[in-house]
Amino acid sequence: MTPGPGGGGPPHAFGLEVVQNPYRSTSDTGMAVVLRVTARSPAEAVVPAPTSAGVVVLVDCSSSMGYPQAKMTAAKQATRAAIDTIQDGSSFAIVAGTDTARMVYPERATTAVASESTRAAAKRATGHLYAGGGTAMGRWLRLADQLLGPYPDLVRHVILLTDGRNEHETPEQLEEVLTGCAGNFVCDARGIGEDWDHRQLLRIASVLRGTAEAIGQVDELVADFQSIMDRAMGKQVADLRIRLTTAPGVRVRSVRQETPTLADLTEHATVLDDRTTEFYTGSWTGDESRDFLVDLAIGYGSDGDRPPLEEEVRAARVDLLMAGERCADPRPIVLRWTDDPVAPTRIEPLVARHLGQEELGDAVAAGCDALEAGDRQTAEAQLGLAVGLAERLGNTEVLHRLAGLVEITGDSDRPVRLKADWTRSALLRVAVSSVMVGGAEPPWAARQPRPSPQSPSAPEPAPGTGTADQVCPCGRISPPEAVVCDACRRPFREPAAGAEGA
Repeated sequence: MTPGPGGGGPPHAFGLEVVQNPYRSTSDTGMAVVLRVTARSPAEAVVPAPTSAGVVVLVDCSSSMGYPQAKMTAAKQATRAAIDTIQDGSSFAIVAGTDTARMVYPERATTAVASESTRAAAKRATGHLYAGGGTAMGRWLRLADQLLGPYPDLVRHVILLTDGRNEHETPEQLEEVLTGCAGNFVCDARGIGEDWDHRQLLRIASVLRGTAEAIGQVDELVADFQSIMDRAMGKQVADLRIRLTTAPGVRVRSVRQETPTLADLTEHATVLDDRTTEFYTGSWTGDESRDFLVDLAIGYGSDGDRPPLEEEVRAARVDLLMAGERCADPRPIVLRWTDDPVAPTRIEPLVARHLGQEELGDAVAAGCDALEAGDRQTAEAQLGLAVGLAERLGNTEVLHRLAGLVEITGDSDRPVRLKADWTRSALLRVAVSSVMVGGAEPPWAARQPRPSPQSPSAPEPAPGTGTADQVCPCGRISPPEAVVCDACRRPFREPAAGAEGA
């Protein structure tokens, strides 16, 4: 773990650790690094007090929610339980979702301020939740975004419940809405029954930094909604972002949240310039920890020359930003080129565990997709691989869910066998078992950098006083406030005339 710099002043709201093996062979083209981000308790740091939230509950009211009627009954009960959990002063709304989005409470497209009287009125209004219509989740999410838009400083959270597939809008339409909502609020997506598409819920949860879950029994829904709303009310940080600033010759290939749930952060990252990218992590409580796996493409530098061996260089700098301000000491990701054949092969245990977790996620996804497609042979092979990986990683939750689909045979040629009585409900529970499936090269990787918000005619900030990183002639990057290069100690500006000897 890379140690943090010392210094005075009040402690930051977040702790940041970098876990890596810096040694790379000159033939290596990539490097995996784990960032451990920890929200410190109020006793340890200056953490914001719990803030009011803005919450919207999106309840599927399509025709299928009426068959059996127990689903709609459970949805009403769970919505009332969620309303009871909303703290005074928070903004909230209830929306009925079909092939349109209809306000249930308040009656017009706005939010109410939570109080004893408005909670009571909202619970009465749940009587207006009834089944009838189609399913267009993008329209539900767009209305939630409009309702929460006036409150950018609040912790903004959405609960989406569905029992069906997004059949009344195209995948492209849903993607357009998700892109517009990304970074605006967190959404927890829940599927009830057996007829919904786990890929759609995983996609919504991944882009909107929430969780996806299968509700197997209708009586589980009330406790689940209460738990979601309890967590939302406990959030203290509305928006935490990871900023990665890379050295010349280094590129970010992907960033994925590994714990407590897996989520790919790369696709909707914000590219600030050709070396600086920000990744939205969602809202945080005042006392939680998450791990992020960073995959870097590494090279010899902008000039392509062979680098000096056994010299530690900075490959990237990691900053945590809360409301645009640093909330942790920045940390370097370092790189040391070597001809030693052994040093680059060592993998930090935490890095190895998270790489294995991604492999587990891919195996689970491939097994579930094959099973839905009727390919039992591929499904058994992939789910068998998943069982082995989960056992090795000690992932008891995934093992428990896999037990609903397969039996362990002990046969090396066929380690698992699909259960004769497996159900689609069991498949859905496995498919959303805290595993998000990663994609290919993120679309933003090939985009041109966004233009700087600074006017081209505006003067450049003086070295050591602006907000731009400083690149020394030696090729190393230093923070904006640095006066000298932290590698070669070259000053970034000449002393003022007469300053010498003053």
